[in-house]
Amino acid sequence: MPTVRGCHLVGSVPLKDTQSVFESLHSLQKHLKRYPDGETADRKMFVSFQAPLFPEFIQTKLDFSNPLPPQSRAFTDQEIEKGKYLLGLRGKEGTKTGYDDAAIKSYEIFKDWKEKGKFPHGARFQVSMATLGNVVGSFISPQFQEEAEKIYEPALFEALHNIQEKIPHKELAIQLDMGVDMLYWVDGWAKPWWSDKDHLVGYIVKMANEVHPDVELGFHFCYGDIAHQHTVEPESLKGVSDFALRIFNKLKRPATYVHCPVPLSAEHNLEAYFKPLQSLLPVLCENGTELFLGLIHADNHNATRKMIESARQTMLGFDLTEFGISTECGWGRTPEWQLASIKEISLSESKPIF
Repeated sequence: MPTVRGCHLVGSVPLKDTQSVFESLHSLQKHLKRYPDGETADRKMFVSFQAPLFPEFIQTKLDFSNPLPPQSRAFTDQEIEKGKYLLGLRGKEGTKTGYDDAAIKSYEIFKDWKEKGKFPHGARFQVSMATLGNVVGSFISPQFQEEAEKIYEPALFEALHNIQEKIPHKELAIQLDMGVDMLYWVDGWAKPWWSDKDHLVGYIVKMANEVHPDVELGFHFCYGDIAHQHTVEPESLKGVSDFALRIFNKLKRPATYVHCPVPLSAEHNLEAYFKPLQSLLPVLCENGTELFLGLIHADNHNATRKMIESARQTMLGFDLTEFGISTECGWGRTPEWQLASIKEISLSESKPIF
C-alpha cells in the first residue's frame, strides 16, 4: 500500500507578506520540500495583477467572486482596429509581468530562513507562474486574444529567464498553474482564440521547456477556485490524466511533480473519481514524477481520510510507493482561521520527508 509522505502548497496564502507566510509554514518544515512565498499583496487574487498590463479598452469583465467565464462585449470594425493599435503600442513599449521581481525579492527572505536553519537543508523556493492562457483567456476580449498572446508570451518567458538567472537552480522549483487551461481542455470556459487543442498543449509545453533541467518543474491542474467554487465540477480525474499525458509526452524533460484536485463533490463516488488516474500512474512511475493529491479539506478530517484510503486502493498494482497530499488549490481564498485545520490535517495524515 503506498505511503502518504509529505505535503504540498499550491502557492497562495491569505497572509500579509512573505515573512508572515514563512512563519505560518514553519510548523510544516519536516513535511514540505518546496516553499512558495504566498503570493501576497497585489498577487493575492491569482492573475488579477496581470490585467493592468493590457489596455483597458480590450479587456473583459471578470468577477472573481463568481465562478463564471469572463464577459465580453461586441466591437465594431473600427473598435477592433483601435484595440489592435493599442495592443501594438503596448508591445513596442514592452511588458513586464512582475513575476520575476516578486520571486527574486522573496527568495532573499527564503534564503535567510534557510541559512538560519528554519527550513530544511534540502528545501527549495517555489515560484508558481500561470501560463499565458490564464491571463489572455481571462482578461482579453476574444477579438484581441491572438495578438495579446504574441505580446504576453515573450514577457512571461523573460520573467521566467530572470528568475532562473537570479535564483540558484538547486534552490528553485517552478510550478505552472493551469486553471483556465484545464477548463479549456474540458470545454468549460469561454471560447478560446484557437480551434485545435494542440495549440493549448503547445504553449504549455513551450513554457515548461524553458525551465532549466536543474530546476524542478511542477504542474498544478485546477478547475478554478472562486469563492471556493469550481467553474466546472470534475466528475473524475479523467480530464487531468488525459491532459497531463498529452503534455508530458511532449516535454524535453520529466516533470518533477504533478498536483491534482480532489473536490468534496467526489466524496461519495471516490472509486470512479480516482479510476482514470491509473492511466497516468505508469508515466509518473517511469519518470520519477511525484504525485500530490489535493484532498485536504479544512475542518473535514473524515473526508480527507476517506479520500486517502480510496486513492491508495486505486494505486494497488502500480509501482508508485508514495504520494503527497495538499489542498485542492492555493490557500489564498481560504479564511485565515481555517489554516490551523489545514496544517493539522497535513501533519497528521502524512509522514515527514525530512
